[in-house]
Amino acid sequence: MAHVILFEHLNFHGAHKHVVGAESNLNAQDDSFFNDNVRSLVVVEDNWAFYRTYKFADQYSTILGPGLYPNVGAANITPGDMSSLQPVKERPTVIGAPLDNHILLFEHGSFHGTHKHVFSAERNLNAPDDNSLNDAVSSLAVLNGNWAFYRDYDFGSQYPPVLGPGGYPFVGFVQIQNDDMSSLQPTKDTRPTVRNPLLIEQGVVLYKYAAFHGDHKHVVTWESNLNASDDNSFNDNVLSIAVLSHEWTFFHDYNFQNQYLDQNQGPVVLSVGRYPSVDDAGIQSDLSSLGPYN
Repeated sequence: MAHVILFEHLNFHGAHKHVVGAESNLNAQDDSFFNDNVRSLVVVEDNWAFYRTYKFADQYSTILGPGLYPNVGAANITPGDMSSLQPVKERPTVIGAPLDNHILLFEHGSFHGTHKHVFSAERNLNAPDDNSLNDAVSSLAVLNGNWAFYRDYDFGSQYPPVLGPGGYPFVGFVQIQNDDMSSLQPTKDTRPTVRNPLLIEQGVVLYKYAAFHGDHKHVVTWESNLNASDDNSFNDNVLSIAVLSHEWTFFHDYNFQNQYLDQNQGPVVLSVGRYPSVDDAGIQSDLSSLGPYN
């Protein structure tokens, strides 16, 4: 599925937005923060064209293929100027650094709270333009690569484990002190000392508004309660969904109760794809839990 992650600042810092199909207006009324406010991006899948103005007008000459783009200016896209983007069939004119490593950091245990994407060595989680998770990581999901973690910035005072792909619902269980991490990096030549298959690859992204607009939440494994005390803003508050991997099933109530059913009274199961309206996908806006199907 076509997928780009846009970032507010250089080097994948600051706020971010997942775009999973043609986006004609980054200045939409319900999701305008990224209009003229993109300075780095990651193309996860497909080739993409970018435009200075809304409705795909005034195209940049660059077609970007999958990869990392820590400064869009280096790819001939003016920083802080983009207003629309879409996947295209043309061959890329620029290929970014390979997306070999990817990790999600979460503020709270069980993949709750604020989150941050990291794709390469991050020397300072207390950077001036992106510091919300310095000494504030309680869980993490390794999507790609093997990773080492450190108490201090500039990779000082390493924790014992090297973590391979998987979900880690509490860092304290794998010898990383809770709320203490300040830097991390992929370990190219070091094998993991811990792996955890709990993770369902990239999982699901929930959006507060239709058409993949508004705030979003990543769900990477079973989520029993969208109304949890440390992460409740998406309970009964999801209007669109992007399924990035696997198949998922959904429930009206917490603890996987009152499953959504289709017209044949079988469970509603969503496979990898874009669902710009949950109503059209057989899910009402009262979603409270979800998990992988089978």
